[in-house]
Parts: sequence; structure tokens; C-alpha cells
Amino acid sequence: MSRRAYKLPIGLVATALLVASPLEAAKIYRWVDAEGNVHLSDRVPAEHVGNARSELSESGRELKRVQAAKTPEEIAREKELEKLRAEQQRLIEIQRAKDQVLLRTFRTEDDLLMARNGKLAAIDSNINVIRSNIRRMKNRLAEMQQSAAARERQGQPLSQNLLKDIENTRSQLRDSYTTIIQKEQEKESIRNKASRDLARFRNLKNLREENTDPQLDETGGPSLLDTVVVCADDRACDQAWIKVEEYVRQHATTRLQMLSDSIIMSAAPLKDDDISLTASRIRHKDKPGAELFMDLQCKPSPLGQELCKTEAVEKIRLGFRDYISGGQAQPDPTPPREMESE
Repeated sequence: MSRRAYKLPIGLVATALLVASPLEAAKIYRWVDAEGNVHLSDRVPAEHVGNARSELSESGRELKRVQAAKTPEEIAREKELEKLRAEQQRLIEIQRAKDQVLLRTFRTEDDLLMARNGKLAAIDSNINVIRSNIRRMKNRLAEMQQSAAARERQGQPLSQNLLKDIENTRSQLRDSYTTIIQKEQEKESIRNKASRDLARFRNLKNLREENTDPQLDETGGPSLLDTVVVCADDRACDQAWIKVEEYVRQHATTRLQMLSDSIIMSAAPLKDDDISLTASRIRHKDKPGAELFMDLQCKPSPLGQELCKTEAVEKIRLGFRDYISGGQAQPDPTPPREMESE
């Protein structure tokens, strides 16, 4: 015998159960529909099968509960939640492994900072070698350009070997400056990683955020990346390149030795108070635009190196980005000498 479903006030539910026969009460189900009405019946209609329901005893005690059927949206959310939890657990395990490596590698934060400074010093040494090679290439290029100019004045044709050597040297200069930028970016990555590792190390060791030896936390001064300007496309780069030439002419104290669409270079410093500037337009390989990089060099002599450390020269270095981006050039520490392009 099937009993009809009734919509009853909650207060009448217990009474309805008490008057039911033992045989019939064994199959009494209770559920609430979307409108909040309570239903009691020995069967669940098809339209309510998805609702949460309870199976009740003769006394009205809940014997079993069936959860509401999940909607497709709820199922999709649960699957997404499972994926997120799995990824979260994977990240937790990775972090735990990193923490173990960190604690096994360094006993103190000084060890960590010394390792960082050692890596930075090694890269700086590499950069110094590259800059030394750049000085030699500049001198070699100047000699070849002088030779080419002399042959032209004498009405003699330029040999293909000489033209090829000039172009190869220019290409090597561009590659060298590209390498310097990459090395500076590598240094920046090392600093950032060391900073994160130090914060994590202190957290794991419950240490205060202070260093026992301030000398170990030095970063080695300003980065050459401070003179990098990124332009988004050829038009923006062409406009910026005009300002790059202006800046080099205003601040270099040696004559302009090379002027092209990819490199602007003044002659190598010969005197202790010489300032040589080289700007490179390093095009992106996989996207539009380029990086405009300026390098400042003083004579590799004690007085020349002291000049490069002065505040006035540092203003030239740091003023490049503001000037190219639309600001004003920093005051020149010394009046520029007359420059001529060969």
C-alpha cells in the first residue's frame, strides 16, 4: 500500500508518525522541498528523488540520511577543488624539500650571505673581463676606422677584409654588451633568491631579522641594469634612439667614434678625466622592441677609476633612464670636448 505525500507543518510530523502502523512506519521518508514544505511518505516521488531525505523509525528517530544529489555545477566545483588541493599539496611537498636543502646547506645566515656574495663576485669578475675586452675592441675599431679614413682620403678602395673586420668588431661589441646585461640580470636573480632564502631561513630558525655582520649584506653598489631602458616597438625605439644620441653627445668627453642604428659609441678614454659612453640597441629576438643599454667607462688607471666613483659620474649613469624616458639630463660634471664622428 502506498501512502500519499503530505505537506505538514513541522509541529505535526511527530503526531503523523505515531498514528502510522508499525508495518507502514518502517518505510517512512521525510524531506523538505524547494519551497520549505515538509513531506512524509512511504515513497519518494521522482521529482523529489534528488532532495536530501531521512528514513525515520516508528518513534520518529532518524535512522538514515541521504544527501541531496549534486548538481553538475557542484560536481564540477568539487573536481576543481580536488585539483587545487592536489596542486597545493604538491607545492607544500616542494617547499618542504627546499627547506630541508636550505637547512642542510647553511648552518647560519652568514653562511648564506657569504655564498651569495661569492656568486656575485664571480659574475663581477666575468663582467670585468668582458669590459676589458670591450676596451680592446674599441681601440681596434678606432685603428681600423682610421685606416679606412686614410685610404678614402687617398682615393684608394677599401678592402673587403677591412670592411668585414670592422663589421665583425661592431657585432662583437653588441654581443659583449648583451652579455653584460644578461650577467647583471643573473646578479639580480641571485640577490632576489638570496633575499627569499634568508627570510625563509630566519623563519625556520626563528631568528630576528638582523645580520650579525653588516658587511656580509652588501649588494655591491648600483647595478648596470639601472641604465637599461626598454622600448616596446620600432617606432618607440627610433624616437628613444634620438634621445640616446643626444645624451651621449652631451655627456661623453671623448669624440664620437661610431653612430649607427644599433650602437652609438664615443672613443675609449685616454686621459684620467675622460668619460666614454657607449649605447647599444639590443633588439628582442622573440618580440617587438629592444633594450637600450648605456655603458660608461673611465680610463683604467687609479685616477680614472676614482673618477668613475664620483657622485657627478654616477649622476650621468643614473640620469640616462630618466632622460630617455622623458626627464631631463643630469648636469655634466665637466664641459664636453668637441666630438666628431669618423
